[in-house]
Amino acid sequence: MGRLKRLVEPIASAMAPYQADAPLAAQFRARQIQAVLRLTPLTMLANVLNALIVGWTFRDDLNPLLLVGWALFVLYSAGAGLDAWLRWRRHRTPATASPRALTRSAKHAALLAILWGTVPLLMMPEANPDARVLLTAVVTGMICAGGFALATIPQAALTYVAILGAATVLGLIRMDLPQAYEMGLLLLLYTLIVMGTVISSARTFGARLMAEAEGEHQRQLIGLLLNDFEENASDWLWETDADGRLTHVSHRMATVFGRSVDALMGQDLLALIAQSLDRVPQDERQAYTDLCRRFNSGRPFREALVPIVLDGETRWWSLTAKPLTDGHQMSTGWRGVGTDVTQALAAQREVQRMAHFDGLTGLSNRNHFHESLSRIEEHAADSHTGALLLCLDLDNFKAINDSYGHSFGDGLLRVVAQRLLGRTRRTDIVARLGGDEFAIIRWGLNTPEDAEELASRIIASLADPFEVDGIRVKIGTSVGIAMAPKDGQSGDQLLKNADIALYAAKFDGKGRFRFFDYEMDTRARRRLFLEHELRGALQRGEFHLAYQPIFSLATGRICGCEALLRWRHPRLGLIDTQECISVAEDSGQIESIGEWVLNAAIRDAAGWPDSVRLSVNLSLAQFINPALCDTILTSLSEHGLPATRLELELTESIFLRDTTDTEGHLRALRAAGIRIALDDFGTGYSSLAYLRSLPLDRIKIDRAFVQAITTHPETAAIVRAIIAIAKALDMDTCAEGVEGGAQLTVLRAEGCDTVQGFALAEPMAPAALAAFLTGNITVPALVAASRSAAEKKIMRPQ
Repeated sequence: MGRLKRLVEPIASAMAPYQADAPLAAQFRARQIQAVLRLTPLTMLANVLNALIVGWTFRDDLNPLLLVGWALFVLYSAGAGLDAWLRWRRHRTPATASPRALTRSAKHAALLAILWGTVPLLMMPEANPDARVLLTAVVTGMICAGGFALATIPQAALTYVAILGAATVLGLIRMDLPQAYEMGLLLLLYTLIVMGTVISSARTFGARLMAEAEGEHQRQLIGLLLNDFEENASDWLWETDADGRLTHVSHRMATVFGRSVDALMGQDLLALIAQSLDRVPQDERQAYTDLCRRFNSGRPFREALVPIVLDGETRWWSLTAKPLTDGHQMSTGWRGVGTDVTQALAAQREVQRMAHFDGLTGLSNRNHFHESLSRIEEHAADSHTGALLLCLDLDNFKAINDSYGHSFGDGLLRVVAQRLLGRTRRTDIVARLGGDEFAIIRWGLNTPEDAEELASRIIASLADPFEVDGIRVKIGTSVGIAMAPKDGQSGDQLLKNADIALYAAKFDGKGRFRFFDYEMDTRARRRLFLEHELRGALQRGEFHLAYQPIFSLATGRICGCEALLRWRHPRLGLIDTQECISVAEDSGQIESIGEWVLNAAIRDAAGWPDSVRLSVNLSLAQFINPALCDTILTSLSEHGLPATRLELELTESIFLRDTTDTEGHLRALRAAGIRIALDDFGTGYSSLAYLRSLPLDRIKIDRAFVQAITTHPETAAIVRAIIAIAKALDMDTCAEGVEGGAQLTVLRAEGCDTVQGFALAEPMAPAALAAFLTGNITVPALVAASRSAAEKKIMRPQ
């Protein structure tokens, strides 16, 4: 018996319709048995009914004791099957089964097949022809039904079908029938078909078991990953029912809410958010309204921002969700992910503020001002709308700034900004255009009397003494006034005319205002004169270059020099560089001048040490020239300066053009080995998208931020953010306008790479620079020198 067991169990294992490891195979065997048990009541009922039919058929032909004994055996087998079914229904069937359990099933099937095999072997030869037909139908049905009912246990099904089929074939052959052999052969064929179907069904069942096991494995793996995600990630998972009540709350979400998981379960998610928004501004409540609209739409949404007040602090969440549906595509709830984006949103808003507002005063910057001023063109045809533009220029500011230092001047500008805000309406646009230039836009139709009243109030306010750092000073302001649509139907035209009026006010003696009129052409004539004189300045040799050293904070030594254009007119003297460049750009002469600057600077830099890089500012007109790269490479080759030692500085205005052309130009220059720097970052458009997509090597931090870095924590935060952004994008940074050792210390602590400014070295002629480069001067030595010079009041920018 033990030998038979050792022989049968390997065969049973080999017939398993799956390939699985031992623990999984044990579960599969239990599933095989359970699948058979589901049909057990029907199969046992069929056995009982067929036994009654057999008993009734042979009631007069067989020994009653033999017939009753046979029937009792059949009923006993049926009872055993029903007992197993009842245990399964009471959940008493184990979740795993051993190979012996399948062997027992095969034995039980074999016993049942032997019992029914006696019908064709022993009983049918004794029956009359009609009874034989009935019994043949019964036995044939038992073969098919038993094979299909036991198909999930192939060894049991095949054993049952083989025994009963063979007995039936032998019974047919024993009977004295004309077609006995033909019928036996046909029944044998049917038996083989049933056995083949059993094997195919078993394999299908086994494949389904493997698929379900793999699916469960994946579900557990995903669950494990989700649990790890919920425990360790900054995001959290949530799920609601069709009524919006939370049905799943992760521990991370409960932590963010400051409540327990049980306290949040069953709560209305939208109601939880709404309860905290009683005192938030209306514009923030609008975000909640938008979120409600997204939920009501029933469509998936991504990164919907919504405010929520927790512990008295307004936090911003980003919610992403998709609706859950049942089999009839009816909504059953929502499942999604939440993220606290408060810090990221604050950083984004800070960058946006930096792009639209002046970092020193908090007023609108030049970019925002021009964007606002452009609205005039939208209403140019409407005579019922208008605008009032005031251009302001502080009187005596330069002298005060030179006397007390730039830090004092910055503090003075901030106080001026506060007074301007205090004398204007909240709807007015108050902007700092640069330096000590301010502008105010007031929308709507304004009378000259309204403009005069506003200008007088501002002049009187700024005429009062200012106190900064314990020092009292007195300045004034001049105001130029232009009114739309009378003085201009475009922003540019209105600004030009207000600027002309401002020049007239200053010419008249400062501390006063002037309305624009078309006889104010003094400044325009000067501009025309400069434009005319500029045309021959290059040929007359009136241009020269000065170089301001750039120092590495890592080594303390000079790593580069920036080339600066200077124009000394025979009669007017040294012309303001910005005015010179502005006239050159407007008159179309900037390309020829820029080409001269590039060639002259490359020629001078060729004699510098190899470790010193040349930085040259590039205008928009130069940049868009398709031949720019070839021109630069030709000059580099002619003077023997490696391309890697040249750095081109571009302002953000260049990036306002078509980004495809811009990127193509930049990549061509980069491919040649030339470095690209973004100049005056934070004072113009300052789009992070440009930093990410365009090939840049360096960000130059504008002097306005550098000069306020030691006195204004918010400015220091901006500088820190710029440096962090640059490092994240694999760029280095250069701080312009370093005025003292304190600024240098902060910049070094924040991780700035390079610096330049009057605290380190003033712009100097090529000959002076050559001597300077050989002096091996480092940053600490220069800072000490600048402090000594400041004490003696001999170090002044030129």
